[in-house]
Amino acid sequence: MRTFSSILGLLCFAAPAVVNAMVHHIEAVTPRAGQRGTTVEVILDGAYLKDPREVLFFRPGIKCVEVKALPPMRRNSLHHGGYREDQVQCTFEIAPDCPLGLHPLKLRTATELTTLSTFAVTAYPVYHEVEQKQGVNDATASAEVVPLGSSVHGRIDSVRLSDVDLYRVSGKAGQHLSVEVDSVWLTERHYAESEFDLMVRLLDANGKELARNDDSALHLQDPIASIVLPKDGDYLVEIKQRVFKDGPRCYYLAHIGDHARPLVAYPAGGKAGTSLQTTLLGDPAGEVKQSVVLPAAAGDFSLFNKMPSPLPMRVSAYDNVLEEKSAEETAVKSLPAALNGVIEAAGDSDAFKVSVKKGERWHMKVFARSLGTPLDPRISIQRVGAEAAEVNADDATLEDRGLYAMSRAIQRKEMMDPAIVWEPKEDGEYVINITDMRGLGDATSVYRIEVEAVRDEIDTFLQARVIDMVECPRLTGITVPQGGQWTVNVNLADGPGNTYKGELDLVAHGLPKGVTMIAPRVRAGQRQTPVQFVAEAGVKPQCALISLECKAVDGRPLVSHSQQSFPFLGHSGGRAWHSFVVDHYALAVMEPPPFNIEVAQPQIPLSQNGELSLAVKVARQAGFKEDVEYQFDWVPNGVEGEPTITLPADKNEGTLRLSASTAAAPGTYQLAITASTVGGEYYLGTGRTRTSTKFFDLTIAQPYIALKSNPTAVRRGEKAQVVWDIEHKKPFEGEAEATLLGLPKGVSVVNAPRFKPGDKQLIFEIAATSEALLGQYKELSCEITVTERGQQIRQRMGKGILRVDPAIAQTSNASR
Repeated sequence: MRTFSSILGLLCFAAPAVVNAMVHHIEAVTPRAGQRGTTVEVILDGAYLKDPREVLFFRPGIKCVEVKALPPMRRNSLHHGGYREDQVQCTFEIAPDCPLGLHPLKLRTATELTTLSTFAVTAYPVYHEVEQKQGVNDATASAEVVPLGSSVHGRIDSVRLSDVDLYRVSGKAGQHLSVEVDSVWLTERHYAESEFDLMVRLLDANGKELARNDDSALHLQDPIASIVLPKDGDYLVEIKQRVFKDGPRCYYLAHIGDHARPLVAYPAGGKAGTSLQTTLLGDPAGEVKQSVVLPAAAGDFSLFNKMPSPLPMRVSAYDNVLEEKSAEETAVKSLPAALNGVIEAAGDSDAFKVSVKKGERWHMKVFARSLGTPLDPRISIQRVGAEAAEVNADDATLEDRGLYAMSRAIQRKEMMDPAIVWEPKEDGEYVINITDMRGLGDATSVYRIEVEAVRDEIDTFLQARVIDMVECPRLTGITVPQGGQWTVNVNLADGPGNTYKGELDLVAHGLPKGVTMIAPRVRAGQRQTPVQFVAEAGVKPQCALISLECKAVDGRPLVSHSQQSFPFLGHSGGRAWHSFVVDHYALAVMEPPPFNIEVAQPQIPLSQNGELSLAVKVARQAGFKEDVEYQFDWVPNGVEGEPTITLPADKNEGTLRLSASTAAAPGTYQLAITASTVGGEYYLGTGRTRTSTKFFDLTIAQPYIALKSNPTAVRRGEKAQVVWDIEHKKPFEGEAEATLLGLPKGVSVVNAPRFKPGDKQLIFEIAATSEALLGQYKELSCEITVTERGQQIRQRMGKGILRVDPAIAQTSNASR
């Protein structure tokens, strides 16, 4: 049931480390699954779930028809400071044609849009394990009887002793017994260790092992086993941990049926809108040929064929080329094309000959591990007649595979498939060679190499750089108050081979009526930008799925997608075992917050190496007497915002400072200040109500002056002058104050000079005591204070050197 970009990570045994309280809203969804065509009562529990309003699903075919709060449960503490306390009862209606697999969801409450969780939809009826305590169904004699064609919703409760679950089924000779166990893929747990790494064994009625599986190429840590029954009778399905690890709430779905269980299709894709003749490989009864009607849109495709989980396939806009098994090289008439084959035995390799022109740019993407095959592909590209390969490629980065929203710490199976941009160095014929980098191969080691012209691509994604790269509603949630606005940072990622480097406009799709987006034009090279969503006062509270698209300002074609990744089964450092990827963003219009926040439009610019103080006002609703926190979540490069300010409950006015370095590029930028209540959890933002100011314009300008000085020396007990030459950059009125910074202990300024427009020098008279620290000091600088429009502007500039020398020894009269 791995659909909608549900992707498993590779095994990692790092233990989590508590640094901040990682409090997510939804910590458990029970039960974890329901059969399509049914109505299921589901409990969501976690933190800050009071006043539930509606459930938002990201996929069609399932909806929540009723939601209500339940009495809170006794608080249950979890990894990294999370906990379960609040409960919400939901009624899910699942349509008969609902897509199978995981369905991501969020709950909208009166004040928040929760962190994401999931619920699984099955084809088989869901049978709930009846074991009430550990050990009841651990033995052959006490195995629970379940019918073939069941999805068993079970739980491993390993506390001091390893739990074993046994199920008894009946079958006929020649019938399939196929079992798939979803555990890592299924879990909604945000943090855990290795307790979800399960294995399955198929046994005869006497307990003799007929098949076993721990990990699988198709489902990674989640096992798959399938046999053809040798005779009529009872058989046992055993599920347990591969390595004992105690841990609660280790739920699984065991799909037990008489369905065939092929492991891969060959070819593993075809041209969009066509009927593909493919062969299903890896089933114990042998291969089966099947005709598959492919969708009209290119991309990933899931072939279910009566199986509980699909075979991943690909759809392309161009034709297939199949390897010619009897030929040393398979000729490819033209590119683009999809090259398909099987590395059938150890040491096998396949070769495809293509004709290309120098300077062409081809995006070459291999699909093998991505499709759940055991092949670990390596490719090389060599011009015919050349002595060495022009390109060698083995693994890929997340960005290469289009997974730009994920934590860089995650090791994905997709990263084992190479993806490159190839620019031939010469005209002529080249050979593309593929093999297994370990020298292995078998009948299911299917691959597909998609070769197409590089397209300019810039994608959007939401991601917060927080511990373990978990979802952070404080920084990535889009919750827009009625009659107000919320500002969120949108990240941009260049697609492989992208050449467009110009300005961009962001366009929103799917916004509810009465909600608008304000997106400043993205400057060339900028890869993060604030975006503001505004809701009219009359817009009713609701949820929506939106996407954000990048448009090239010069009008050239640009591919653009949206992406957000949600890790589960996290480990320290962001090494999650499972990440769910969505291609839309959740937006919620919320009920009005108990306060609004405003910032005065600055009347003066922020100068490089300068500071600027902004006036902030909070308008409180009647009865709201709590502290309010506010800060900048985005500032331009080279600009720093003051850390979070807490405005006390008895105050309605405050300030927030900005400072700029010489790296800040002059220009006008749109900024906003975000604010929240102080209850709940600061780090991820759960339990808080948020709003933001409207955008205001911030102008960054050159400094008023530049300063240069020559090295200066002063002796102990004497005076000297530090002289700065002034270069005027822009005019100012009146006199400016100057402060000399960086003086060593025992050296002080005698006077505090002022200067005015037109002055050529700034002179500080300094004095050194008899105990002034000797040595050379290279960090002298000046702080300049200019008053403009009644507001003080401070700038730091200049770099000088001061040497403190010993006093000259006095010679006595006697020695003369």
